[in-house]
Amino acid sequence: MARNAVNEDKSCRHRLDRYKEFLLACSELSANKTYQTQLRFVNSVNVILLIGSANLLKAVKDLVDNYNDKNASAEKQTPILNRIMLGMRRDLNDAESKHLAEFEFPLIVPDPDLVPSAKAPSAEINLPNQ
Repeated sequence: MARNAVNEDKSCRHRLDRYKEFLLACSELSANKTYQTQLRFVNSVNVILLIGSANLLKAVKDLVDNYNDKNASAEKQTPILNRIMLGMRRDLNDAESKHLAEFEFPLIVPDPDLVPSAKAPSAEINLPNQ
């Protein structure tokens, strides 16, 4: 019995780590769309497809469909992200999730206009010639 509790705890921590990675990758991609940020996001989505519950997988599929749709919109994406957040909370056995079915999760992402440009001064230290 104790072994089951330990295994369940490990599984929950593993899911939490994967879900955090998804949220970090999603935020990073929304602010700074590069090959690297897109790859990080895609990899995090693919991992969730392996470990998520059925409802979470359906929400992630809707997100992917919206992402690939040439007519994608934030209006479509917001409720999908809400379903993903709720699915993640339920997967983590959060008892309070049952009260959040209509809740709009306030996801905040960085402003893309604040991304440092390639022409910004580097952080290298320039030593005088000796």
